[in-house]
Amino acid sequence: MIRRGTLTLIAAVLVIAGCTTTATPTASPSASGAAAIVITEKTVGELQAVLVAQRGALSKGDLKAYQATYDTARPAFRRCKQEAFDIAGRQGVGGTAPRILKVTPYLDTYVRAWVDEGSNGLVRTYFRMVDGKWIQSEPTSDEVGAEKNKTFDTIDINYWGVDDDVIDALGKGTLEARDFVVKNELTGSKKPFGIRFYPTRGVAGLQECSVVGFHIPNAPADDKFIRFFRYWFTGDMKSLSPVTITFIQHEGLHWAQDQFITGITARLDWWLVEGWPDYIGQSRSTDYKRTVVCSTATPTLKQFQDGPRTDLPETNPEDAVRYYAFANTMIEYLYAQFGPNAYRDLLVAYEEVADANKNFPLVLKVGSADFYTGWVAFAKKKYC
Repeated sequence: MIRRGTLTLIAAVLVIAGCTTTATPTASPSASGAAAIVITEKTVGELQAVLVAQRGALSKGDLKAYQATYDTARPAFRRCKQEAFDIAGRQGVGGTAPRILKVTPYLDTYVRAWVDEGSNGLVRTYFRMVDGKWIQSEPTSDEVGAEKNKTFDTIDINYWGVDDDVIDALGKGTLEARDFVVKNELTGSKKPFGIRFYPTRGVAGLQECSVVGFHIPNAPADDKFIRFFRYWFTGDMKSLSPVTITFIQHEGLHWAQDQFITGITARLDWWLVEGWPDYIGQSRSTDYKRTVVCSTATPTLKQFQDGPRTDLPETNPEDAVRYYAFANTMIEYLYAQFGPNAYRDLLVAYEEVADANKNFPLVLKVGSADFYTGWVAFAKKKYC
């Protein structure tokens, strides 16, 4: 599973590039016979005003004003918007409102906007008009089109019709990530992985809002698929963004763990499960790791073994994300201090007995507590 730093989902950097507008009105196809949404030269500005108002409400902690900017009739979408508001209240909001670069119609009632979210890339979001006012929204599950499958060089990609126009970008980015995974897997793969791209929160179902994607290990009926709930594109809107590709690499490497030893992640300490794909897959930037390592309290060894307790009310989503940055540097230390085969050898040991107190002395010749102490010194020296 991979989580994204939640702050980046709230605020993005303002880009200098101008908005792409449509000079002549463009209407979406009308299947129902109702008047279709018409895009004019004013539409981009009207939708941008919604994002500006949303950003302002977040900054002020004005829940009523914030809720007025998005579609509360979409339960999953509403839940994640509320979570973003709660996080903003704890850690603030920096930067400016994300910038809309292009809009196109979707069905009769939606406008689809390409929104710049800074280093993540461009995300596609939707707006619809309610009582004469634009609000941020998403199509319902019966409005995203049929579930489809397309194969790119042995990689099966499941997606929904709403993403027909970007399927080539999804395929190209997945193949790039696949090639990286194959170069870094622990053993020769028995079969190619596949991927499902979920276009809306409603289609994704009850997923944690900070989760970008995950792989289900040891699930014979469905183990080849990794799942993605958030994905970004490059500025030209033709490819998946580099950040998204690193996330696919991360989940592909979880698939590779299961290919090496089926179900091994159920026996590993949490940081060994998540730290390896995060480090090898390059899922965290150096700046983010530096911020986490140097500016937040370091979890205990026991906490790293158990993982963030997202089932407890006192564990906030942004706290869980930070664990990944720590775990990333723990694997970095493992490779630097104990060599390129240390991770593989630990997995083999854990297949026999799921006990760090036995496996660390056996494989690394140090106890797990000494490993933890050495890692803390390593991480502080390198990143702080």
